[in-house]
Amino acid sequence: MLCLPPALLVAQTSSSGRRPGGSRSIAPREASVRPARTRVSPAAHRTISAFDEEAIAADEVVEGEYIEGEIIAEGDAYVEGEYIVEGHPPLGHGSGCASCDGHGCDDCGTVLDTQCESCRIPRRFCICLPRHGWAQADYLLWWGKGMEVPPLVTTSPSGTDRAAAGVLGQPGTSILYGGDEILTRDISGWRLRYGWWFDKLPGWGIEGEYVGVGTLTESFFAQSSGNPILARPFFNARDGIEDAELIAFPDVVTGSMAVDATTRLDGVAVRLRKQLCGSQGCGYSWLCCAPVPTAARWDFTAGWRYWELDDGLEMRERLQMQDSNTPGSFDITDRFETRNQFQGAELGVLWQGRKGLWSLDALMRVGIGNVHQTAWISGSTTIEENGVVSTYNTGVLAQRTNIGTYERDRFTMVPELGLTVGYQMTKRMRATIGYSLIYWGNVLRPGNLIDTDINPNLFAPEVSPFTGPLRPQFQFDDTDYWVQGLNLGAEYRW
Repeated sequence: MLCLPPALLVAQTSSSGRRPGGSRSIAPREASVRPARTRVSPAAHRTISAFDEEAIAADEVVEGEYIEGEIIAEGDAYVEGEYIVEGHPPLGHGSGCASCDGHGCDDCGTVLDTQCESCRIPRRFCICLPRHGWAQADYLLWWGKGMEVPPLVTTSPSGTDRAAAGVLGQPGTSILYGGDEILTRDISGWRLRYGWWFDKLPGWGIEGEYVGVGTLTESFFAQSSGNPILARPFFNARDGIEDAELIAFPDVVTGSMAVDATTRLDGVAVRLRKQLCGSQGCGYSWLCCAPVPTAARWDFTAGWRYWELDDGLEMRERLQMQDSNTPGSFDITDRFETRNQFQGAELGVLWQGRKGLWSLDALMRVGIGNVHQTAWISGSTTIEENGVVSTYNTGVLAQRTNIGTYERDRFTMVPELGLTVGYQMTKRMRATIGYSLIYWGNVLRPGNLIDTDINPNLFAPEVSPFTGPLRPQFQFDDTDYWVQGLNLGAEYRW
């Protein structure tokens, strides 16, 4: 941490005895840094000089001009001891802002920003940013709640009877994929924020935010010529027993099984920001072994929030029959997809604390609104036998009894917590590292929509006349979702 002595401000008084309408302490600087300068152009003014110990040692004088009224500040060097006041009115206005060595101003006047002068030049095209604003970019290293799926692929030891191969509950049967949570690895993404303070509405600002968490994928693949045994387990709703569809079994069938799962989270928000209250003073720094300026502030936010969670689960098996009684090949696919779209009002509070060059931000927000849930279930089976190809719109877990598109709306709440530590690199740039947690109730996920109770009479080609229960069936099954992790980024303010 850079630790410099506070500056002294020495001003000459006029013969009339009047004192400046507002004085401003000059932040300490290293001797090698070019001092900031103040400029104005009133009809009458008086020159003042500001010194600090290092500047005197280097024979440098910071020149400026004193006026009755506002001061336009130039220069961009930032040192410890300077606290940037955002928006209007300034924090602690009327309470004083004495510096830690006692040589401070008696009134925290408004911090003035320079105009976009280039926009005033005729025939020059330019885009002017708001006069008071901020932009932040964060790299996200997050972990989300995994997707629960039933057992999807099983195996049995060599020599297992065909009727018991891959059947859950039978001796030796083990699960190769499924039966627990998938998609539990870390995922990377980005968060961008941009906002500014209104000149016409003191203490009010607006902020936009985008959160994009990259698509997380997980895949499983198994292939066998018969040994090891591969199977897809299910509960036989027709016979009322555990059963399995064979993928690979000696002298019966050879084949492969692939499972692909994906998940992605995106979010957008637009919110108003209102400064509630703040304070500033002095605190002791154990790193510097000296007093340093401190400040704290509470802000309230209110706006609109949108979240979207997209999940997908696809299972595909390819079989080649080895039994001469049932020749042919099969290509079977099941697809389960969900989309959850939250829209609603967002309310929150933000606390910001500063001590020297270090800062700590804490936020708590909650989104209150509606989540639109959408589910898609589809399947396909292609059978080639003696050169004849037949196609059906059903799979194994996806049958005519549950295939389709399903939608509904549910009320939900999406709270968010955040904690960020920052270090002021320059007057306008701050490096940050933090933690975020987002919780979302009432979401649909593909694994919860799979009904493993199946009537095998529905397998393509369907038995005619059809008999037995109409299973599998679709049923909305809500679960919750959370995502949390680290944020590494930088913030720029002007």
